[in-house]
Amino acid sequence: MDKIIFLDRDGTINIDNHGYISKAEDMNLFPNSGKAIKKFKDMGFKVVVVTNQSGIGRGYFTFEQLDEVNKQMIKLLADSDAIIDDILISPHHPEGVIEPYNIVHEDRKPGIGLLKKYYAKCNFKSSKSFMIGDKISDIMLGNNFNLTTILVLTGNGLKTFQNRAKYKVKPHFIVEDLYEAAKLIENLKK
Repeated sequence: MDKIIFLDRDGTINIDNHGYISKAEDMNLFPNSGKAIKKFKDMGFKVVVVTNQSGIGRGYFTFEQLDEVNKQMIKLLADSDAIIDDILISPHHPEGVIEPYNIVHEDRKPGIGLLKKYYAKCNFKSSKSFMIGDKISDIMLGNNFNLTTILVLTGNGLKTFQNRAKYKVKPHFIVEDLYEAAKLIENLKK
């Protein structure tokens, strides 16, 4: 049974200051993302990105453009010997204009559709897996699938942290960035 680190993409792995990233050249990693992902792999975790990409459903970019952006992320991470095992994408948004993605769908975080499908494929152990992200939807997804959740303060994380009193769901841990999350998990494993 696999143990998995599920990662949000925008604001967690990469800088999220372009709104919707539709061009490979706009993919810029946070300084320690590669180092963090390599550490996850060295600890024996699979690393799986789980990302809402409503820009597809909204008509802002295509699957082909998203694929180029993700290839650039993988290439940049490879510079640190960091490997992503899989990328799970939800293109859905109820305010979208592109059918069939312009609906409410369980694949869109915090819905658990993508993780249910991945579980059916990989049968991972929830109690040994983590969800790391910068938004409350990431924390809710982790909570909804019984994963240990870590909020990073990069991206929208600081805003999420500042508004934490209004959310029913709380992260298990709060850290500065993805590398701090890797060090925390390493310490938890000891």
